[in-house]
This record gives sequence, C-alpha cells and structure tokens, in this order.
Amino acid sequence: MQGRRESRGLPGRTATDEAPTIPRAVQARVVVRSAWIQASLNHRGMQNLGRLFCLVPVARWLRLDRSEWRDFVGRHLALFNSNPFISPLGIGALARLEADHKQGRRALREGVIERFSERLSTGLGAAGDELFWAAVRPQTVLLGCLVVLLWGAWGIVVFLAGFGLWQGIYRWTTFTWGWRAGSEVASVLRERAMRVPARWAGYAAAVCAGGLTAFLAMQQMGQADQGLGRWLPGLVFAVSALGAGLWAYRQRRVTWALVGGILCGLLASAIESALGG
Repeated sequence: MQGRRESRGLPGRTATDEAPTIPRAVQARVVVRSAWIQASLNHRGMQNLGRLFCLVPVARWLRLDRSEWRDFVGRHLALFNSNPFISPLGIGALARLEADHKQGRRALREGVIERFSERLSTGLGAAGDELFWAAVRPQTVLLGCLVVLLWGAWGIVVFLAGFGLWQGIYRWTTFTWGWRAGSEVASVLRERAMRVPARWAGYAAAVCAGGLTAFLAMQQMGQADQGLGRWLPGLVFAVSALGAGLWAYRQRRVTWALVGGILCGLLASAIESALGG
C-alpha cells in the first residue's frame, strides 16, 4: 500500500499518489505559452482561452482521440483567472488531473474541472498579486531607477532582466508544484516557499528605495552652494519617501502615500521654478 510521500519542505508533494513524469519538452511548451495567457482575455471566461492554449501541448502528449479532444476543450472553456506570473501553478494542477484521467488513475466527474478552476482562481490571483505587484515589481523598478542614476540606460536592462528572471523562475517552478500536487494544489498556496520570496523581495525593494533616496539627497546636498532651488526637490523627495514609509508601516492605504508624494513633487517643482525665475 502506498503511503503519503515525504514533503521535504517543497510545495506540491502532498498528493497521496505518485505523480507521473511529464516530459520536460512538454512542460517547457506549457510554460512558454503561459506568457500569452492574457492575450485572449475576455469578460466572460477571463483567461480561459489562454489556459486552454497552454494545455494543448499536454493534450497532444496524452494522445487524445476525437471525442476526448471535444470533451477536453469543453472542460477548459470554463472561467479561469489568475495572476499571469503564477498561472502555471493552476495549469500544472489541471494538467495533472487530465493526465490521471487519461491514464486511468482517477475519473473526472462532470463539472469537476469547471468548479476546480473557478475556486482556484481567487487563491492564484491573491498569491500572485502579493508576490509580483506588491513586492517584485517595486523592487525591480527601484533597482532600475538607482542604476539609471548611476550608469544611465543600463537601468532599463536591469529592470527588464530582473523582472524577467523572477517571472521565468516562478513560471517553471509553480508548474512543477502544481503538477505534483494535482487536486491538492490549494495546499501549495499555504506553503512557506510561496510566501518567503515575497517578503524578501519587499526587503530588497526597501533597500533599493533607501539607496535611491540617499543618492538623490547626497546629490542635491552637493549642489547646495548653487541655490535653494537646486537642492529643494531632493529634500522634498527624501521627506516624502520617509512619510510614505511611515504611512505604509501604520498599514494605511498605500495609494494615498503615492498621491501625497506626487503632490509634494509637483509643489517642489513649482517652488523651484519660482525661485529660478
């Protein structure tokens, strides 16, 4: 009798059955296709057509016959919505369900895939937004801005390369986790390995923000002898950044911190123009 496998601290190893092996070439095609999961975004099924497009290599690998293809397409036209960068987690779980069904491991009752997709969407969206929109994107944007100030256009390369590397690693890894977990994929969203990177990305973003603020402040202080209008914007920026950090620390709405920073910047620009005139 098969027992539950050891998790070894890795997500996606909680399923009671041993996961079949999926060819790396098939996984690579799915992961690459996931970059276009939002290309056919629609108000009815959201990312359902993109999800179906991603799963086509899996269906070809399973060698579905004509009737199986028709049922497969029908199942995956149901609602699916996810953060695009960790969508392979849900796609991997759905691919595992299809593989188990085709290979006789587990039968798919009518409506299972549709309900599974809808219930999984909320968790995928929340976890992905926490990681990418609230942590990874600010980190790479701030790092790129700092590099722009130091070395010019290389900052754009750093931003694109950093963000691309993050999402590439997560697309491949989350598909693997989803494939291993199958119907137990919800447990992956609670795993430490899903949460810790977001926390460290947030710390990295804070370090980049501090470095950017310090650089601008020192740059403006070095120009203090050229008049109030030259160092005032840097001072206002530093004060605004400090205020925004305290505002977010007290768990206030970050949107108001951004609006306040923009208004302070506009005010500083107006004062500089008046003094310069």
